[in-house]
Amino acid sequence: MIGHLNFSRTLLLLILAAWPLAFAHEAAAQPTASAAYVPRGTRPLPGLAPGLQVTDLGKSGRTYRINLKKGDEIMSGLTEFAEKYRIKNAHFSGLGAINKGVFGWSDPADTRGQKRIELNQEAEIVSLTGNISLNAEGRPAVHAHGSVSFADGSVKGGHWWEAYVSIIAVVYVTEAEGVAEPAK
Repeated sequence: MIGHLNFSRTLLLLILAAWPLAFAHEAAAQPTASAAYVPRGTRPLPGLAPGLQVTDLGKSGRTYRINLKKGDEIMSGLTEFAEKYRIKNAHFSGLGAINKGVFGWSDPADTRGQKRIELNQEAEIVSLTGNISLNAEGRPAVHAHGSVSFADGSVKGGHWWEAYVSIIAVVYVTEAEGVAEPAK
C-alpha cells in the first residue's frame, strides 16, 4: 500500500510538472498580451526624426471663437479674420456642417499638384485643424486639413481648399505671442 501511494504521488507530481508543457502549443497559437498590445508607457525609439526642428512660440495669446453661417466659405472667412485681426501665428480647430467643398490630396510621386476631391452633398465636419502663418509676402496664410462624415458614416477628407457651410460652423483660433517667420 505504501509503495502504491509513493507511485501515485510520483505520478501526480509528474503530471503537474508536465501540465504546462501539454498546453504550450495552444498558448503559442494564441496572441499573448505582449504581442497584441503595446505596454503603457512605451516610448518610441530615439533618433528616428532627424529633420526635427523646434520653434519656441512663446505663450499662447488670445483665443477667438469664429461663427460661420449658411453659405459662408470657411477658408475665405478664416483668411479675412486673420487679415482683419493681424494674426501672424495661430492654430485652430473647428466643427460644423458643409454641403459643398474641395479637398486636396498630395501624391509625392505626382508633381502636377494636389488631386481634387470634390464634395457636393451634406456632410458633418468631424475634424478641422490647421494653422495661420505668414506667407513669403508677409500676408496671413491659412492651412487646413480635415475630414467630413456622410449619412452612411463614410468619411472623406484631406487638405481643405474650399468648404461651404450648410448649417453652421464654429472655429476656435488660438493666437501665439511668439514672432512668426514668413514661410520659406
